Amino acid sequence: MSVSKYLCFVVGEKFEKVQKFHPSSHKRLTAFALAIHIPVLLWAVTGYVISNSIFQLEVVMSLCIAFFCAMAIYLVERIVLATPKNFFVNALRLVIGLVIAVLGASTVDLVIFDREIAEQLHISAQERIQQDYEKNSVALVETMGRKKADWQRAQEAANCEANGTCGSRLRSVGPVYRELARQADILRKDYLHEQKKYEALTEKKNLQLDEARESSKTASQAGLLSRIKALHDYTSSNTAAFVAWGLFLSLVLFFELMVVIAKLVFGETVDDELDRIRESISQEKARAYKEAITSPVFSAREMVHSSFA
Repeated sequence: MSVSKYLCFVVGEKFEKVQKFHPSSHKRLTAFALAIHIPVLLWAVTGYVISNSIFQLEVVMSLCIAFFCAMAIYLVERIVLATPKNFFVNALRLVIGLVIAVLGASTVDLVIFDREIAEQLHISAQERIQQDYEKNSVALVETMGRKKADWQRAQEAANCEANGTCGSRLRSVGPVYRELARQADILRKDYLHEQKKYEALTEKKNLQLDEARESSKTASQAGLLSRIKALHDYTSSNTAAFVAWGLFLSLVLFFELMVVIAKLVFGETVDDELDRIRESISQEKARAYKEAITSPVFSAREMVHSSFA
C-alpha cells in the first residue's frame, strides 16, 4: 500500500522514508492523515460561519479566522500524534481531545441549530419585555387602585351630603357639598392620570412585543454566550430537541476525537520496533564510547602513544 506525498506532508513524515515502511505503518499513517482532516475542516467551517454570521465580520476577516482556527487545531492534533504512548500521556491526550471536541461540538451546534436559537432568542426577548412590564405595572396598579378608592369615597361623601343622609344632615348642594365635590373631582383626575400612565405602559409593551416578534436584529445582535444560553434554554424545554441535540453533539464529539481514537486504536508496527532497536543500539554505542574514552586504560594508552611519538 503506497502513501501519497500529501498524506506524508500532513503527518510530517518524509516521503522517501515512508516508502521504506512496512504495510502496517502505511495503513496507520494513512489513517492518521485522514483523521486529522476531520477536526480541521470542522473548525475551519464553524470558525468562518460563526465569525461571519454571529459576529458579522467581513468575508476576508472571517476567512482569516477560519484559517487560524484550522491551523491551531492542526498543530494540536500533530502534537497529539507526536506524543508517546503511556498512561499519563494518553490521559492528558484524551483530556485535550475532549476539551477541543466539546468546544468544536458546541460551535457546530450553534451553526446547525441556528433557526432554533433565533426562535428562542425571540421568545426570550418577549419574556423579558413581559417581565419588565409586570414589574413596572405593579406599582402603577396599586397606585391606581388606591386613587380610585379615594375618589369613590370622596364621591360617596359628596353624594351623602347632597341627599342629607350624613355630614350636615341637610339635603342640599350648598358650600359643603361643593367642597366635597371639588375634592372628589381632584381625586378623579388623579385616578384618570394614573390610568393613562398604565394604558401608555401597556401600549408600549404591546409595541415592543410586536417589534420583538418581527425584528431580525434580535438574533443578529446576539453574542456567542447569548446563543449558547438560548440553545440550552431551547433544548431544556423541548424533549425532542434535546434528544436531537444530544445525537448531534455525540456525532461531532466522535468526529473531533477521531485523531485521539486513531492514536489509541493503532498499536505499534514493525517500523516502530525497528526504530526503537536502532535507538537502543545507538544508545549502547554512545555509552560504550563514553566508557572507553573516560576509562584509565584509555588515558594510559594515550600517554604511551604520546611518549613514543
